[in-house]
Amino acid sequence: MKYYMLEGSFVKNLPERNELQKAIDAHLEYLQIGFNDGSILLSGPKVGAGGGIIIVKCDDIEKFCNDDPLVKAGIQEYR
Repeated sequence: MKYYMLEGSFVKNLPERNELQKAIDAHLEYLQIGFNDGSILLSGPKVGAGGGIIIVKCDDIEKFCNDDPLVKAGIQEYR
């Protein structure tokens, strides 16, 4: 497995607050799965901007990113 550092950034046109919060809650549940199985080493929000940082170990980083509920909802992009 490889280690990756991801920077997530929110897109410019965010959904309404309720929809955004639902997606964030689903994202946090997704991250918790990674913490539980040991694939996510750390994560946290960026200060002053939407998005965050994740350090993850996995075989398929594209799948990891694309399975994130924030990415699925079109709210966040990773680099």
